[in-house]
Amino acid sequence: MFGKRTKCLAEIQCPQAIFDYNVFMGGVDKADMLCGLYGVSRKSKKWWHRMFFGLIDRTLVNAFIVHSKLASEKLSLLNFLRSVALSLVALSKPPRMGRPLASPCPSPVPGKKRRKNAWSVSDAVRLEQVGLHYIVYKEDRGRCEVCSSKGIQSRPHSKCHICDVFLCSNGNKNCFLDFHGIAQ
Repeated sequence: MFGKRTKCLAEIQCPQAIFDYNVFMGGVDKADMLCGLYGVSRKSKKWWHRMFFGLIDRTLVNAFIVHSKLASEKLSLLNFLRSVALSLVALSKPPRMGRPLASPCPSPVPGKKRRKNAWSVSDAVRLEQVGLHYIVYKEDRGRCEVCSSKGIQSRPHSKCHICDVFLCSNGNKNCFLDFHGIAQ
């Protein structure tokens, strides 16, 4: 730094706060950069909307950083956000309002009948996060989806709570495992 009268350089001690900021600023700047890449932040006149979207951004970026450190396979931020979104969509159930649907298992393509070899539940729901699926026992009975695709008549009390389809689950046969693609 220049002195006022002598115009020579003088060394001054760097404050500890500035030194710490310069040493550790990479993490904060990287987190800001990752939030800016695919942020869900939206403009709003309400301050709490901006706060909410900012918290979602930070939560997703923190989850991505933890996943990157722990997972053996490396994902890009975009693919990580995609997998989070697909998981949330797969776990959600549409609200049942008004009149019930004409058929409990709507065909995936409108206007076409469901074939025996096609499941009524999409593969994204049926095969992903299988550990969250569990059997619930109901008072009423329904047709087992796996047995009916094989032409076998079976009406169990057991039902998958996420897929919302009846499946056999007893000592003789376990259609729950077959339906969710779990090897026995």
